[in-house]
Amino acid sequence: MGESVMEMKPSCASHSKKTMRPPVPQRNAGGAVLVAVTGMSPAVLTETMWALAHERPPVRPRKVVAFCTLRSREQVRRELLHSGVWESLRQALKAGPDELEFGDTGDHLRVFTHRTRELDDIRTPQESAAVADFLLEHLRQFTENPEVRIVASIAGGRKTMGALLYGCMTLIGRDTDRITHVLVDEALEQRRDPKFYFPQNVSEVHALQLADIPFVPLRNGFAELGRMPGGFLSLVRHYSRHLQSHEARPVQIRLDDARQCVAVDGKAVTLRPRAYLTLKFAITLNTAQRVPIGIDVSEEEFKAFIRDSDIPTAWARTLDVKNDLRRELGEIRRVFRQAGIAWMPGLRRDALRLPPFRLLAP
Repeated sequence: MGESVMEMKPSCASHSKKTMRPPVPQRNAGGAVLVAVTGMSPAVLTETMWALAHERPPVRPRKVVAFCTLRSREQVRRELLHSGVWESLRQALKAGPDELEFGDTGDHLRVFTHRTRELDDIRTPQESAAVADFLLEHLRQFTENPEVRIVASIAGGRKTMGALLYGCMTLIGRDTDRITHVLVDEALEQRRDPKFYFPQNVSEVHALQLADIPFVPLRNGFAELGRMPGGFLSLVRHYSRHLQSHEARPVQIRLDDARQCVAVDGKAVTLRPRAYLTLKFAITLNTAQRVPIGIDVSEEEFKAFIRDSDIPTAWARTLDVKNDLRRELGEIRRVFRQAGIAWMPGLRRDALRLPPFRLLAP
């Protein structure tokens, strides 16, 4: 565990100055945005929107973006926009002026291109690769804005389109984003007269369900996403190489209780006391090989850990173990990402699990 080699210890104070960055101007307003791949059945847009608006609490995206081919764009125009179906949905949901924005514009209907040519369909491996790059580039316009939450629907279009949207969300999506698929009763889905777009009476309400598709936001482990990621395939290769290298060598961790500073392979950051204690608790669990699923830890165990620490805090008296752990783990990931540190706690089931590490003497 400890090491006798002489080495320069990183300075927490000097590092905090280096990681300060001016706020990045945001071009987009905040709120949720629904993005979807669409094919010849554009009802997935109205169905998904209706389902989101009836969640608890309701989700009412301010904007909708449909990724489509030339053929599917015409289908969306004909069935949803020119027919008045979309406006009927807005009225049924009592949408405000800043909600459910969707119209016949290039900002809302984004047609896939390959070498500047708009695609009528996706037939070749080259066209599939172009669609992947197109989706990645357009999604970045939203993922760069921390105030925007993405709901990505993979229910429409060719299976290739849904798979590529899922892949792009895995590459650059964030913890706050979602991937969904809408499930509709087969009898209603095949109805033609009148065609089903969203429930309009009590008997249809329970025939529509929204399923969340779990995904791993890989960007959490890659500080390099502060720059343009390049194409889809090059980013996949970059992640693969980095993960193989990362898995092969445990990082070196040094803790400084006096300053609540942690150094990861010589790169130091200062955490607020609660976040520092949470990280130290996670390190203790990982070292003892008793990492729980998610944040399923005993409140008394965590309180005892806080009381036994050398860091003065009254946190144990007001501890809400589930909510506090979730918040402080998020703070650790945020600070580490800002500092360019890829080593950090996992997500969801692995919230207290840490990548391989070697703890050095203070």
